[in-house]
Amino acid sequence: MREALAFFRQLRLPRHEQQIAGEILREIIHRLQFLVNVGLDYLTLNRPAPTLSGGEAQRIQLAAQLGSGLTGVLYVLDEPTIGLHPRDNRRLIEALKQLRDLGNTLILVEHDREVIATADYLVDFGPGAGERGGEIVAQGSPTSIATQEQSLTGQYLSGHKAIVVPKNRRLPAENRWLIVRGARHNNLKNIDVAFPLGCFIAVTGVSGSGKSSLVQDVLYNMLARKLHRAHTPAAACDAVLGLDQLDKVINVDQSPIGWTPNSNPATYTGVFDLFRELYAQLPEARMRGFTPGRFSFNRPGGRCEACEGNGQKRIEMHFLPDVWVECEVCHGTRYKAETLQVRYKGYSIADVLNMRVSQALEVFSAFPRIQRRLQTLADVGLDYVTLGQPAPTLSGGEAQRVKLAAELARPNTGRTLYILDEPTTGLHFDDIRKLLEVLHRLVDMGNTVIVIEHNLDVIKTADWVIDLGPEAGADGGYVVACGRPEDIAEGRPPDVPPPRLPSGEILPWPDGRFRSHTQRFLAETLAASPRADDTPSSATQKSAVFSAVVTQAKGPSAEPQPARGDTEALPEVPMPWQTDGVRWHTEQRLSWQGKPCRWDGRILTFLDKKIHQLGEFAPTNWNHRTLVEIAWKQRSKGWFLHAYTGDEWLLWLTFHVSRNTFVEQPLEHELRIFSTQQTRGLEVCGEVKRVRVKNERGPWQRVEIGVHWLREVNNHAFSRFLAEAAQSFVKNIELLSRKPEDFMPWKVNGQRWHLSDKGFPPGQPRQWPLSLLSALVAIVQEAVPEAELDWAYRDAIILRLPQIRRPWARWKTKQPEALECAFAVPKGQCNLALLEGIGASQHLDTSRAEVDVARWTFRREEELAAGRLQLLLRTLAQSFLARFVPAASE
Repeated sequence: MREALAFFRQLRLPRHEQQIAGEILREIIHRLQFLVNVGLDYLTLNRPAPTLSGGEAQRIQLAAQLGSGLTGVLYVLDEPTIGLHPRDNRRLIEALKQLRDLGNTLILVEHDREVIATADYLVDFGPGAGERGGEIVAQGSPTSIATQEQSLTGQYLSGHKAIVVPKNRRLPAENRWLIVRGARHNNLKNIDVAFPLGCFIAVTGVSGSGKSSLVQDVLYNMLARKLHRAHTPAAACDAVLGLDQLDKVINVDQSPIGWTPNSNPATYTGVFDLFRELYAQLPEARMRGFTPGRFSFNRPGGRCEACEGNGQKRIEMHFLPDVWVECEVCHGTRYKAETLQVRYKGYSIADVLNMRVSQALEVFSAFPRIQRRLQTLADVGLDYVTLGQPAPTLSGGEAQRVKLAAELARPNTGRTLYILDEPTTGLHFDDIRKLLEVLHRLVDMGNTVIVIEHNLDVIKTADWVIDLGPEAGADGGYVVACGRPEDIAEGRPPDVPPPRLPSGEILPWPDGRFRSHTQRFLAETLAASPRADDTPSSATQKSAVFSAVVTQAKGPSAEPQPARGDTEALPEVPMPWQTDGVRWHTEQRLSWQGKPCRWDGRILTFLDKKIHQLGEFAPTNWNHRTLVEIAWKQRSKGWFLHAYTGDEWLLWLTFHVSRNTFVEQPLEHELRIFSTQQTRGLEVCGEVKRVRVKNERGPWQRVEIGVHWLREVNNHAFSRFLAEAAQSFVKNIELLSRKPEDFMPWKVNGQRWHLSDKGFPPGQPRQWPLSLLSALVAIVQEAVPEAELDWAYRDAIILRLPQIRRPWARWKTKQPEALECAFAVPKGQCNLALLEGIGASQHLDTSRAEVDVARWTFRREEELAAGRLQLLLRTLAQSFLARFVPAASE
């Protein structure tokens, strides 16, 4: 705009062309001048309208009105100073005065101090926000408002209240810099910029000087790509140094937190999850079997299905925008009537969503975890917002502060970079004070906060200021100045050592060749602002705060875990199934949906008596909301009956019996318990099979039977079923009481195991015939009939003689190369000459104290030499008996 204005001013036309175009040129120059006067000199004439910010679009409309020259018009402007530097503010004020002087009336909704002070008449609303506002607190000239104590705005105008300048600022720490090298995106002039980590940084400059290009397009996009692998657009810069000192980057912008009524401050910050957990623990909810999911309006169960938990229904209008009307079923509460019957201090879950944050802080003051989440919303100045306020109805500033509150509630590592673009938009002085307290709290935790800001109250409280300019558009894109606010105001370089690059090169401070437009306005603000005795920890001396935060973050969770004190305000009330389980399950029972059960409660007492007559069962356990259990006398051995009492129409009896005991269809016909569609009176349940039989893994079978009337179990057929089921259960219990090794195949199958191909080492095939073992067994049984063969070992057969505990022989049957047989022989009563000619090989082991061991290996039946072997085995057995029977009898 500025270049276009200069072009048309310098344009010289011949006389006859001047007569034709002169009036048009004057109108062009006037309108361009208006655009420049409202601070839009950096825009180009072909800038697409969708890319304009709200403030820019509003100022273009204002310039059009200035050029029209109309009088007697009422203009209404909503925060026209959004995005304006203080220099451009004064241009805008002059333009507004021109409109007024033409005989027009201007009504502005504004929070800017200079605009408020320049107004002819001021109307102050309050005294608070939300439901606590809506009243005219004061009206009159700004001077008269400043004298009225009931006006919060007046207190800030008069100086009774103020955003103070910190007495001490955090200083940049050596080697803790985030450095952008060679940034040349949009109008940036290949600049190097250093951001001190662990500080509160304000990026300033006139509108269009390149602030958003540097912070949003270059810094955030690069960090998001590197730290989070985000698919953000690539920016034109050489490198970003210092990434190893950050864990994450978060852009806290003013975009909505959601686009549907299902998103609200409670869900976004996570406090609604805590409310649902609390309501699920209330006695009424536990009696009805409600889980936290029951109190969600986003899933079926507890929500109103007519509006799907929205509280409103959308009516589609042809050729017109859709219309939302209140749901006629839930009347806007979002929930079913049964869900709303669960109350805490008289408040249902729908009432909680309609509470202001300040009210919820009082009602739920006894729950520290809830209190912490709510307090973060109050700390950012949103104590007037209702917890369930739909996200689309929140302003941009409110949405941004909800995001800040959510960040405060998350676990903190002290290594996070927060980026905020003009967070004070739409905020009153007092809201700005609260916002600054939150941002400084984030920095005190060791994090870094970067704000793009024109508000001088924010800039004066920053630890470090980076001023871009000197002008907008092509004349901007340079670092004009940097340092503490006092350094900017006095036009001097910072007195801290400049950062050093990895190459050893020092990054110099700006040389002062450009004029800073921020300098003059910041100097005036600092001179007029009071200073506080505030000593925030410097970045070089903040180890106590930072170390505590990091130490806390290294634990399982940086957020304190729920302690015993968190639930002290919710006393442990005994449930009816805990005090009188029999009465609960037979008379008072409620279904899983919280409705009264319709099946006959006498079924349970009948089965309880009947089953205990069939075996040694433990006393029935009635102390569960929807389960009755009858277990074996030793409960650890397992349960026989689980009766599930949470179904509205059917009592489900689940029996544990031995595998393959029952078959489903014959059992169904024997008991005459058919599906619900085939049973008169149960058609409302739909098609449900009431007899189910399924073999489980292991030795068990599960039999499920759904009954409704007592007569279905009080008959001979069901008594026979119970007796058979109990007998099968007891048999399995006795079987399972045995040791695990008793179920091994060599224990169960014995001889069959050793005469099989199982048990040999993998990949090593047997090289001798199994018939060899059978032949050897026949020879032994013929030679020594009294010998006992013990087959109950995995890889060997043990031979024993009567009255002697010591084994006589051991045959190794699972060696792939040969069948090895070893016999114990009394010391000195055998030699190799007796062994020769039998087996593939022979060996006599004389190393033992009491016996020698004679060993043969066999590969073929021919090696057995049956006649000789029988004679030899008979001789060895007699000598073994002679040696050890007397010792055994003694």
